Amino acid sequence: MAEQREREELPLGTLARGGPRTAYLAGAGGSGMRGLATFLLECGWRVWGADRRGFPPDDPLLAAGLVPLDELQAPPPVTLAVRSAAVPATAPAFSSACAAGARGLVYAQVLGEVSRERPTLAVAGSHGKTTTSAWIAFGLRLAGRDPGFLIGGEVPQLGRSAWWGSRDEPLIAESCEFDRSFHRLRPRWAALLNVDAEHPDTYPGGLPEVLAAFRRFLALLPADGLILAGPEAPEELAEASPATWIQAEELPPDLPVGLPGRHNRRNAALVAAVLRAWEVPEPIVRRTLAEFRGAGRRMEEVGLLDGALVVSDYAHHPAEVRATLQALEELHPGRRRLVVFQPHQARRFTEYREDFVAALDRADALVLLPIYRARDPEDLRADVEEIRAPLQERRPRPVEAVPGWPEADRLVRSWARPGDLVVCLGAGDVDGFARRLVG
Repeated sequence: MAEQREREELPLGTLARGGPRTAYLAGAGGSGMRGLATFLLECGWRVWGADRRGFPPDDPLLAAGLVPLDELQAPPPVTLAVRSAAVPATAPAFSSACAAGARGLVYAQVLGEVSRERPTLAVAGSHGKTTTSAWIAFGLRLAGRDPGFLIGGEVPQLGRSAWWGSRDEPLIAESCEFDRSFHRLRPRWAALLNVDAEHPDTYPGGLPEVLAAFRRFLALLPADGLILAGPEAPEELAEASPATWIQAEELPPDLPVGLPGRHNRRNAALVAAVLRAWEVPEPIVRRTLAEFRGAGRRMEEVGLLDGALVVSDYAHHPAEVRATLQALEELHPGRRRLVVFQPHQARRFTEYREDFVAALDRADALVLLPIYRARDPEDLRADVEEIRAPLQERRPRPVEAVPGWPEADRLVRSWARPGDLVVCLGAGDVDGFARRLVG
């Protein structure tokens, strides 16, 4: 009994429920799952993991102790089996682990248990969660504190995407509305960015259904909790929770912010509100806003192609595409923007087709890649060719829909000129294309 009690008193020991601290992660290469793997390894677990895309030999998770498996390879007996939302419960290796006695959970369930173990700030919103979560963690570190964080992207200034930190400090965690995952959390605080019609596979009813999901999420906060709401957060949600609601105001126009774009000034306003609520000194708050340089795949400059600057960005919703192109225009005025766009999900593309046309209008030339299908019904047919003519009709410029990477590579190399921006947008595998252009 003493040994069992000691195991459970260690960080994340309760996940093992008295058993060995061993886990299998299905979809371990996903951003949230990578963070979970990092947490478990830091807290003394033995972890096996598989991912559809595999793991490169220099992957930091392997160096930290993750044992990679083939996606179809059954793991050894483990206490805990966790799958990402992208992995079905019927996946053979996950099913095998559960049949052998593992406790089977979805990633969001594990994050929910973690949020019960230590005070958690849930960063929520349709757009900007990764940047804002990382920005808050960066600010707390500047203040000499050791927060935990779980972020959906690599953050150079933090050195990693996940860190357990001190249990006396808050855990800063992205909380995603997809599949209503954030309903499994029990945060003490929430940082609310914005609410938009997104994830049409989860919310076919559009914005009203998304707002209802956010109301339920905010209602989970305790009466002594706190909701820091960004300038774009709908004030109507203030009545959804017993927690105290504080709406952040827009930053003064003369206050320096290290990231370009109107959306990042709004993100920064929320960051400042959170840090001030946690009594971070004002000089540190201002340094945080000015010195943070962003997360991976958020306007990330990956290199040069014959004098053209290649940028990779995760934008995959019309609002994000619009915000990214506006920010790049602000950062690089006068440069020609050659945009390579890979839509993510046929359902999202179909639902927001006209919005994508308007959002992409800032591009001076466009290469349209086939849709990256994910969680799409097989009978849902959509083609990026559907937006080519509307884009050309808005104003004269080169717009080409291509069947694959070789044709995209040829076009980009033939169009790009010194001084141009080559902007690769999407949540699929377009990032690899961006890096091949400069490799």
